[in-house]
Amino acid sequence: MSHLHIPDGVLPAWLWGPAWLVTVLILIGVWRTQRDRTPQRVAYEGALGALMLAAMAMEVPFGPLEYHLTLAGPIGILLGPAGAFQAAFIASAVLAFIGHGGLTLIGLNALLVGTAASLSALAYHALERGRPGAAALAGATAIGHTGSSIAWLLLMLVSAHVRAADLGLESGGRLGLMSGVAVPMVLFGVLAESAVAFGLGRFILRVRPDLLPGAVIDAGGSR
Repeated sequence: MSHLHIPDGVLPAWLWGPAWLVTVLILIGVWRTQRDRTPQRVAYEGALGALMLAAMAMEVPFGPLEYHLTLAGPIGILLGPAGAFQAAFIASAVLAFIGHGGLTLIGLNALLVGTAASLSALAYHALERGRPGAAALAGATAIGHTGSSIAWLLLMLVSAHVRAADLGLESGGRLGLMSGVAVPMVLFGVLAESAVAFGLGRFILRVRPDLLPGAVIDAGGSR
């Protein structure tokens, strides 16, 4: 549920084509602004990108369905929107080659995961003032994934409507049923990502609190 697992040929070109175009334009902008990155920064982004890929490839059982974590919230906060979007694009591209969505959907999936990361990074800066780092990390992740989950749900409904129209089927009742099933899944996803973000925040504060933006460390090493 963290990204679209839809094969090529289901969504129309007018939906995935502009998403690819926007993704490429964002990547060009990111490349132009980050050409002076140090080798240490590149390695850091690569390590967190690999962590995102591993999380997205794992399947978390949720009744008869499965959820794929993204870690988009924590990684967006640690890397910032630009670095996190690059990681989201690479992870989406690699996953597409192993069957987690079609190649045409790489742009849409990068935008979905990148939106969660960017919103989380922006929300963290507003939440971290006067709040424990782990709580701010979880809250920002919840905000980021709520925004991206709404976009995910809308895209799923659009794809279902388009597919039903192609087959000459009535989509009204089916879309209502799909919404009734998808909304609890979306809520579960937001809670799961937030809980994992909280745990990661606690861990980071113990081992490398300086990685969190705006971290203030006391003599005992706590936030």
